[in-house]
Amino acid sequence: MLTSEKFRNHLGYVLAMVMILLAAVTAAAAAPIHGRIVFVSDRTGSYQIYTMNPDGSEQVQVTNLAPTSVDLLAPSLSPNGQQIVFDYDSGDGPDIYAINVDGSDLRQITSDHGSLLPRWSPDGRRIIFTGTSKLGTGVLTTIAADGSGRRRVLTTDLWDSFEGIYTPDGKHIVFASQMGGLISAVWIMDADGSHQRRLTSAALIGFAWSVSPDGKHILLQSHQNSPPALDNGIFVMNLDGSGLKQLVKQKQFHHDLYPSYSPAGTEIVFLSDRLSSDIGADTYGTFDVFTIDADGANLTDVLPAAGQCPNDGNCVTPFWGTAP
Repeated sequence: MLTSEKFRNHLGYVLAMVMILLAAVTAAAAAPIHGRIVFVSDRTGSYQIYTMNPDGSEQVQVTNLAPTSVDLLAPSLSPNGQQIVFDYDSGDGPDIYAINVDGSDLRQITSDHGSLLPRWSPDGRRIIFTGTSKLGTGVLTTIAADGSGRRRVLTTDLWDSFEGIYTPDGKHIVFASQMGGLISAVWIMDADGSHQRRLTSAALIGFAWSVSPDGKHILLQSHQNSPPALDNGIFVMNLDGSGLKQLVKQKQFHHDLYPSYSPAGTEIVFLSDRLSSDIGADTYGTFDVFTIDADGANLTDVLPAAGQCPNDGNCVTPFWGTAP
């Protein structure tokens, strides 16, 4: 039987352990989700895929592909951070490939030489990408992540549609399209291609690139080589198209591209040539990778700050995903 003193000591021990466990749980809940950024660089003389920490440290080369005259475009990390899907042109046209983040198990998903801009579904079971129709237009298409089974085309072949992004719940797809004869606008549809509706005005000439992890916001950019009524740069809006707000205002003739939310949704990575001086109305400058807070504060030049990326415009197309 416990005496009063022993009971108090025992109770104190239990309470102390509970406080320690609660502190550990609180700390774990408060810990930021940093993730990994995947990007493309030609520092070795050919375009290859790399990953790095959000501060530019621990850069790791993932691919060792044969040189190509066409850049690797838009690599993205799988929901569990263990695989990368990307498009690559070996000379006949772009196809979709996947590879593990450690560089193992490179595999070709499509073989029609007309597939690009792939993204994962939230459950990692399917890939959405821009395919090429018989008319030569871009059509949003889904396929099983291993390339098996039938493809499903979700958009009309009468107009170009591209850059499909699933919402985190997998119920909707946000995309850019020229439907209606526009240069581009941001659209949303159900995951099966139904209930397509336009979210942005013709004046913005919008391209969607990322949906926030909570599913509430869309990151988009305006067309960088057309002078719309609104300023060029990176914007954010609600999932229904309301609340449009400019986060990053570009300098004249410069380009801000490929915005992507961090896994926690608190930061954004994007590409910009805003530091270039050798740039004109019809030319691109030297690109650097930047991060900002989700509200547009704390602009940071990541790669030059880390001292690990050549300053000749060849660290491009960043995507911020989950660390494996």
